[in-house]
Amino acid sequence: PLTATHLARLDETPDTRFYARPRINVQHVDESAIAALQELYAQELPRGGAVLDLMSSWTSHLAEGRGRDRADGHFARVSGLGAHAEELRANPALHDYHAHDINADPRLPMYADESFDAVVCSVSVDYLADPLPVFREIHRVLKPGGPALFTWSNRMFPTKAIAAWREASEPARLWICGAYFHYSVPGGFTPPEGVDLSPHAGRSDPVYAVSARKLAGPGGGANAKSEL
Repeated sequence: PLTATHLARLDETPDTRFYARPRINVQHVDESAIAALQELYAQELPRGGAVLDLMSSWTSHLAEGRGRDRADGHFARVSGLGAHAEELRANPALHDYHAHDINADPRLPMYADESFDAVVCSVSVDYLADPLPVFREIHRVLKPGGPALFTWSNRMFPTKAIAAWREASEPARLWICGAYFHYSVPGGFTPPEGVDLSPHAGRSDPVYAVSARKLAGPGGGANAKSEL
């Protein structure tokens, strides 16, 4: 479903070069959008669970008392994987982190099979240069029944977003993200669900989310192959 044309980026230089300077305290969505993300995560992420924050940064967009600070005890573990170690180190939600360029290598050998109760990715899915191998790894590290939630707005670094995302309408991007679940591990996820969570249409940053859960069984168990 994805061709080289779909995945092309205007800037194909290594992401480590683009993200060399930390952007600590830089928010990529406005306060209303952040509140919408916090509410979604408070509802959907399992209290006491282990959560992987994929493509993380200095913030995980978690609410106060609901995981914003690891000391609040809301989650047993929040592990962050992102491009910049300094940003990850500054994130108070993270129990542990790994600086890793997921576009250079989509494999996540630092995480065991079925080691997370949920995976979340905030305002970064548009930057995945080869999404399907990443979604296969998400499937591998999720426990059966665990949700994977992807959220985004309409802001982006356009030179680092793939062509399919840049050129799609905002509603079409829900279908694009849903297709990542559908084609990465056929039969491995529940049918993806998309929702518009925009808090104040036309007056704040829009917020969109697509989520699915890992299925147990032939396509969804720990023995499913990750064809990277």
